[in-house]
Amino acid sequence: MLAKDGTVIHCLPGYWNPNDLDRELDLADRLHRVWLDGSITEPQKKVLFAQEQMRHIQSHPHEETERSELQGFDKHFVVKNNVSDAIANRSLIPADYHDAPKEAFKTTDVIVHERLANQPFVNYANFNIAQFVNYGSQHYDKHEKDLEPETMANVRAHNLREVLHETAEAPPKPEKAATAASAPSPTQYPNPLKPQETQKLMVDGFWAYAKQGNWAKAKRVAEFMVAKQPDKPTGHEMKAVIAYSSARYAEAYFHSCNAIRLGSKHPRIIAIYRQTRTMTTGSK
Repeated sequence: MLAKDGTVIHCLPGYWNPNDLDRELDLADRLHRVWLDGSITEPQKKVLFAQEQMRHIQSHPHEETERSELQGFDKHFVVKNNVSDAIANRSLIPADYHDAPKEAFKTTDVIVHERLANQPFVNYANFNIAQFVNYGSQHYDKHEKDLEPETMANVRAHNLREVLHETAEAPPKPEKAATAASAPSPTQYPNPLKPQETQKLMVDGFWAYAKQGNWAKAKRVAEFMVAKQPDKPTGHEMKAVIAYSSARYAEAYFHSCNAIRLGSKHPRIIAIYRQTRTMTTGSK
């Protein structure tokens, strides 16, 4: 967010929840007024800018902090690349940093405001964007915190059968045949290591659940696909369909945009994109 003269008023990398975004826009409006106030000297403005950034952290609700937790791959990136200002307590990080607790890391909402406080009212030409956005790897948000623990374990293990079926349900087993000739093939279930078979199994399962209105199971499949193929459109297509069916139009617009950007040409996704774009941005 820039002032007319190119001064950076605020910067929000990545996707923000609408409620969180509204609070940040309110802060940006106040800071813009400070920048335009001719009765305040520039050094005083810079001090006020930094103070407001740090004060705003304290106003963030618990829900925003929870939404802002770094994901696993981002935490690994922070430790491996020694992104020191994203670490809250280095002493909590064990030798095997994969087991580091969340308390060892700052949340993204804190990182953003602290970094802005260090670049108060800087002209865009001098604003260090590369350093500002450097706090994680190039993956998309998978909403891991919203998954049930057993589902997340299956996603991490790439266990297709358990993702597609409730934990309490046993996956369907082929009936025993009377003769060896008619016995089911040991490869009757697609091998997760074969991309085409995996893709078909998951896509077919998703649309079956969507048709039934079973969005809990559909969400499991979508989360699995985004986790396994973050640079492919399939999982984002699924998320767009789920969000649109639940009337979460801003979220549907976000996921349909991602899917199309990653190469989706699915007619339903294009239709969702066009409809939600009008709803969320007013564009036609």
